[in-house]
Amino acid sequence: MVVALSIVHGLVLFGLFVVMGIAWFAKSADIKDCSRFAAIVVGVLALATLPVFFLSGTFVWFMAFAFVIGLARTFVFTTVGTSYCAGAGFAAFPLLRPGIGGLGEHTTRLAIGSTMVAALVVAGGWCVYTGVLFWAFTPELSDVAERFFAEPEEVNGSDSLVIGLIAVSVVALEEELVYRLGIQNFVARIFGWWDRRYWLAILISATIWSVGHVGVLEPAWVKLAQIFPVGLVLGWLVRKHGIEACIVAHVVFNIAAMVMEAAGLLPIS
Repeated sequence: MVVALSIVHGLVLFGLFVVMGIAWFAKSADIKDCSRFAAIVVGVLALATLPVFFLSGTFVWFMAFAFVIGLARTFVFTTVGTSYCAGAGFAAFPLLRPGIGGLGEHTTRLAIGSTMVAALVVAGGWCVYTGVLFWAFTPELSDVAERFFAEPEEVNGSDSLVIGLIAVSVVALEEELVYRLGIQNFVARIFGWWDRRYWLAILISATIWSVGHVGVLEPAWVKLAQIFPVGLVLGWLVRKHGIEACIVAHVVFNIAAMVMEAAGLLPIS
C-alpha cells in the first residue's frame, strides 16, 4: 500500500509538473515578472541546499539530476501559482512583492506583525498537536525513513546540526511553494474555485501533500493524522496571509520538531 501510494503521488506530481509547465510556457510572455521573481526564489533555494550536499559528502550524479529537476519543478509551480493568485486579485507574496503579476506597484502590503503572529500561532499549534499525537501513539520511523535520515559517519556533530537545520528549512520552503502556492492555486484556477469553494482546492492540495509523506512513520496513519489537518490550516493561511506566512510556520515547526525530538519531547522510536 505504501509503495502504491508513493508511486501515485510521484505520478500526480509529474503530471501536474507537465500541465503547469505547459501553462507557464503558454503565458510566459505575460508573466515575466512572476518568472523573474520565481527564478530569484529558486536561486536562493539552490544556494541554501548546496551546503547540505557538500557538508555531508553525498552529492552524486543521480542526486544532482534529482536536484535540478526539483528546482525546475519549484520554479514552474512558483511562477504559475503566483500568476494565478494575481489573476484572482490577491498577492501570493504580500510581504515581499505585493504588486507582482500585474496587481500594481501600489498594492497594499500586509502588516508583517499580524502575518508573523498568524504563522507562529499555526506553528505552535502544530507543535502541540504533534506532541500529543506522538505521545499517545509512539510511532516509529520506518526502515526507509531510517536509511534516508541516517547521518554519514564522517559528518561531525556541528556539521550535522547545520545540515539538519538547513535541510528542514529548505524542505519547508520547497513544499510550501509546490503544494500551497503551486498546486492549490492551480486547482482553484482550473475549476474556478476562488469563492467559498476555495476550500476544495485546499482539500486537494492537503491530500496530495499528505500522501507524499506516507511511509515515513509506522503505523503510517499517524503521519497522515499529523499533517493532513495542518495541510488544511496552511491552505487557509496562504489565502489569508500569503505564502510567506506558510513558509515561516513550516520552517519554525520543522526546527522546533528537531529540538523537541533531541530533548525527548517528541517520542519517535
